[in-house]
Amino acid sequence: MVKRLGKVALALSGGGALGIAHIGALKAFGEFNLKPAVIAGTSAGSIIGAMAALQIPVSEMEKIVLAIDKKRTVHLLSPTITTGGLLDLKNFITFLEEIFGQDTLIEDLEIPFIAVAVDFQNGNILYLNRGRLVDAVRASIAVPGIFTPVEANGTLLVDGGLRDNLPLRVLKEYPHDTLIGVNVLKTPQLKFEGFFAPINLNKPVEEKEADSFFERITHVIQTGIRKHLRNFPPLTYITYHSLLILISELSNKEIQLVKPDLVVNLNLSKLKIWEFWRGKEAIDIGYRETKEQLQNYLQ
Repeated sequence: MVKRLGKVALALSGGGALGIAHIGALKAFGEFNLKPAVIAGTSAGSIIGAMAALQIPVSEMEKIVLAIDKKRTVHLLSPTITTGGLLDLKNFITFLEEIFGQDTLIEDLEIPFIAVAVDFQNGNILYLNRGRLVDAVRASIAVPGIFTPVEANGTLLVDGGLRDNLPLRVLKEYPHDTLIGVNVLKTPQLKFEGFFAPINLNKPVEEKEADSFFERITHVIQTGIRKHLRNFPPLTYITYHSLLILISELSNKEIQLVKPDLVVNLNLSKLKIWEFWRGKEAIDIGYRETKEQLQNYLQ
């Protein structure tokens, strides 16, 4: 007997460039005539979620993303010397305004939409469901240390992934029959117990000098070495990877707490969170794995 999904509430997780896979997930949903009645998105999930709430066709989403190559990535996310962030989002926000419209309001969308952000001063989760769409998404993607926080609501707003990277619980507030989450940052659940172990320092590895400007950016993100691009603070990669561990564990706890009907976990381990130019691979994985998991769920 095939399950009937009825009114679907959809949560899209954050995950940098991995979030492009959400487009593939939406493509698979479309083949099952699954149209979300309400969407919540965090960080990258808020970008794709906003496009879905605007009812932009998946084919158009693919066209937008596949036009982003390495050169375009550097243009959209260029290095900055500001103290509040590593990368400048000015060009990226202009890019989003071209997609969303400058004055589009969340409350005017036909499909209810929530972008998740965090109040940096008190740590509270904010479910942004009113106001200018591009501002809400800008706040939701403001990864601390990478992008400058958004000055709004009398405080500073940062990436919602710090507290709620897979925003399932907020969707409980909306009428629905089926609650589905798509998680692009799936990791094995961390073991509760610790392990005794000796410590053996690694031998130093000789560094390879990067050739191009773009390779230097990538190298710095991976190693946190100041000498290749002095505008990049050290420990950036270490800090962000630490955040990913915490974010993944919080998502696992969220799933256990909320008990959604289905969580589509996408294996994007071959891609890196800053490789926006590998959109086709991300979309293909999102489509293939979502279709398979959805088929299994519906049977």
